[in-house]
Amino acid sequence: MQHVNLLCAHVNKLGLREFAETFFHVAGITDFQERESSNYPEGHYFVGYHDGAEFTVSLSDESGHEDFSVWVQVTADVSEDGAAESLLNRNVREKLIVAGFRMARMENFGKRGEQRIDYT
Repeated sequence: MQHVNLLCAHVNKLGLREFAETFFHVAGITDFQERESSNYPEGHYFVGYHDGAEFTVSLSDESGHEDFSVWVQVTADVSEDGAAESLLNRNVREKLIVAGFRMARMENFGKRGEQRIDYT
């Protein structure tokens, strides 16, 4: 199981629902739903599934990264090291950035040595 953490924003400053719907549409994800949980800011988040990967979209409350208001976590059941990251990198460059999304991949998210890698 591999996880990729992204901090995101959209040029139109969309609310979470509109952001999630637009993100899923651009990424080609048609199977998604809204869920409630007190573990997430504002008590809800969205989850979608595509090609064996789970995409969780929620508001971010990460200090030091206020320019990105949304957190996207991608979880893929792949065994090859870096496979989820490689697939995501290709989709980010080919689809999401072109559609107005700003994104940064987080390595060691929430841990010592955390690093933010902005996609351009």
